[in-house]
Amino acid sequence: MVNIQQTSVSVIGPGHLFNGQPNQDAVLVKSVPSGWLAVVCDGMGSKPHADLGSKIACRSVFNIIKNVQFTVESKELITLIYQQWLSSLGNVKANDAVTTCLICWLSHQGELRTFQLGDGLIINSKKELEHSDSNDFGNITTGLGKSKKFSDWQVTQQQMGKGDVIALMTDGISEDINQGAEMEFVNAIAKSIKAKSIRQAKTWLKNEFKTWATPNHTDDKSLALLVINK
Repeated sequence: MVNIQQTSVSVIGPGHLFNGQPNQDAVLVKSVPSGWLAVVCDGMGSKPHADLGSKIACRSVFNIIKNVQFTVESKELITLIYQQWLSSLGNVKANDAVTTCLICWLSHQGELRTFQLGDGLIINSKKELEHSDSNDFGNITTGLGKSKKFSDWQVTQQQMGKGDVIALMTDGISEDINQGAEMEFVNAIAKSIKAKSIRQAKTWLKNEFKTWATPNHTDDKSLALLVINK
């Protein structure tokens, strides 16, 4: 059984706050029968139901992954998630609820599978990623409700170990981090929350995002973090 410390936070950006709009990001970290799941989604700001699209995407991923084997084929998994998302939207048109979708699925044996559609960042302690079925340039300006191609998803699989850190974040965070300093940023957060409870970690991280150092930042900010203890 994999043992982790985890935290997840989503904070509305000053731009949406000023305009009276909702947070269009969504984040979820939950245990599943096969291990742990983290999902971060960013609704496309120009769409009228972007906030709904991202929230439903997180729930759809969880509802599918809790009921399938860790070995499920990537294309089949993504198809199931997309169908669940479409069904859960009800009368809302998919094109009105476009959202990015970043997924990390960690097995009890420490194996990590990641899936990314659209912008944002998935990063972990292992420098070498084992890419499969992926398109390195397919993750830009797309999302659920816009893309119907498996090739638009970036898919990886690799073995993780004790002490490794895994993070998913929306572009409201990743685009403000100096290129090459992303893992340093993630490790600093992991170190800061090490002695904190889940509640304390969330409170601290929310405050960090609300007092974001980048001048004139406007975007929502969401992050999910997993630290493998054993």
